[in-house]
Amino acid sequence: MASRSASASRSHDPATYFRRTRPFLAMVIVGGMLYYGCAVLAPSRIPYDGLGPLGRFTRYLQENHKPVFHVGYAVIWLLHIGEACLSIWLCNKKGITESKTQLRWFVQTLLCGLFSLYFLLVYKPPKKTQ
Repeated sequence: MASRSASASRSHDPATYFRRTRPFLAMVIVGGMLYYGCAVLAPSRIPYDGLGPLGRFTRYLQENHKPVFHVGYAVIWLLHIGEACLSIWLCNKKGITESKTQLRWFVQTLLCGLFSLYFLLVYKPPKKTQ
């Protein structure tokens, strides 16, 4: 059955190739980014005591390493933005030309980073026949 689905995915138009990141990974990554964002932008809204070790660790970073904590948040977003831009370049390079599909790759890579970009990096478009 695996070979059947693999051959079926090869028969699709390469201009519209898209593969979703696993939902669990997407939820963990987006949830982590939201939590980190709240810790940086609105630290008073986080119930540190109710989050166990994660809350204690976040409070420690916020109180003792605030500049590094904030720079880390900016760096993570810059990396995700860079990966999302790379996904557009890879789409064009690999023949994924439909703008809606490119937007899907951009948004998914912006939110999930390398876990999305991986599928685009390993994608090998079908060879053009002459």
